[in-house]
Amino acid sequence: MNSSVDRRRLWKSVGVAVPVVLVVALSGCSSTSPTRAGTTSTTSASSSTTAATTSTTGVTPVTAAGGTVATGSVTCTNVTGTITFTPPLTNSGTSAEATRISLAAAGCTTAGSTGIQVASGTATATITSPTNGCVSLLSSKPVVVAVAWSPSSIHASVASFGGYAIVTDAAQHTGFGLPNAKGTASVDGSFAGTDHGATSTAATYSSLTTTQLLTACGTTAGLAALTIASGTVTLS
Repeated sequence: MNSSVDRRRLWKSVGVAVPVVLVVALSGCSSTSPTRAGTTSTTSASSSTTAATTSTTGVTPVTAAGGTVATGSVTCTNVTGTITFTPPLTNSGTSAEATRISLAAAGCTTAGSTGIQVASGTATATITSPTNGCVSLLSSKPVVVAVAWSPSSIHASVASFGGYAIVTDAAQHTGFGLPNAKGTASVDGSFAGTDHGATSTAATYSSLTTTQLLTACGTTAGLAALTIASGTVTLS
């Protein structure tokens, strides 16, 4: 399977282009990375990974879990959860940032896994950034996601994505596509497919539109969390 072709099809279907209003507004909040007048950026979310690291805290216990290592692939069409920002994101934030992701996956089906049926899954990840400025959302970061499956007789998965892209759904809710257009994916444990998970993808959408997200960043309290209202994931 040609992973680069599959990713181009994914981004065509989910609308990978960063919303112009988000790029302009967030870039305008940064004193170090202004957007040049008269230009439109669709690569801001994938241009920088050097300023961020991905924490694998919590991944090792999941990886060590027992159970059957499932072959083939799994797709879950109902992904929900919460992304928490500590400290909250603000337009003028300068503090170090920890972003904690907690997701639940349902509506799961498997392929190429004889006798393996997945009821649901839970996923966690932590991403660190040097600043809690709202503009940091535009900087792509590597993400390592630990996934525990139900039933627990299925060995866990650890999915690694080289970066993410800002995406929007039909209602303009802001979300995240994994990996970004030029990013890589890999899977350890269950559902690594035949290529170590290289064709794995995910797209999750928050409950906030671009305008609502920017408004929250501009308040004194800042943006403390994003509710993930919908999404899909395929590990293969």
